[in-house]
Amino acid sequence: MNYQYQRGCECGNIDSLEVSKIEAAFELNYLEFIKSECSKCGEKKMSFGSVNSPEIDRELLTIWSENVDYLFCPQDEELTLAQYNENLELYLEFIDNEKIDFGKKSVLIESLCIMIYDRANKTDKKDLDTKNRIASELKSRENLVLLSEHYIMEYIKKVSFPIIGIEFKESLSSKLDNEIHKDYLESTIKESIQNRNSKNNFWTKIKNIWK
Repeated sequence: MNYQYQRGCECGNIDSLEVSKIEAAFELNYLEFIKSECSKCGEKKMSFGSVNSPEIDRELLTIWSENVDYLFCPQDEELTLAQYNENLELYLEFIDNEKIDFGKKSVLIESLCIMIYDRANKTDKKDLDTKNRIASELKSRENLVLLSEHYIMEYIKKVSFPIIGIEFKESLSSKLDNEIHKDYLESTIKESIQNRNSKNNFWTKIKNIWK
């Protein structure tokens, strides 16, 4: 499969850059590309930027785990990882690997908590089975979850921890931050799942927000 970065200019021109799977996955040199001059008008007035990102698989997760600076998404990496519930076994394998950086493990643990959060009120059997399976796996790794607690947003813990079977204790300093980000998280999770097969549109929208 071919991967590319795209940069739309206000003049209407769209520049594209062919990149490797690894470059696309971690958006290597992406910012430099979208900040470059338009090939048609020479201006730097970008109207949009997009990346057709590859599916997260073992190869990419291995590279990610070995490079502290590599991110699947600069702003919402844990949300990106949480889209791939089919990677549950792979995530657990990496969480249990003693050679993996603990910061990376914590991101994976948070992504699993988000999977639970997203399914907290679902009644579909598949969602219930997924939620219960993840909760059981995290309960058996309770010590790791607690060590990762400060990586996880409070409102995610508030919903996911009781389902896992871990006591939740909310800190007063986090309440305002929780309210600010809660609606954003819920809408982003919903949109990311709906647009799983049309990633260009999803990332274009998100990156326009980040500009």
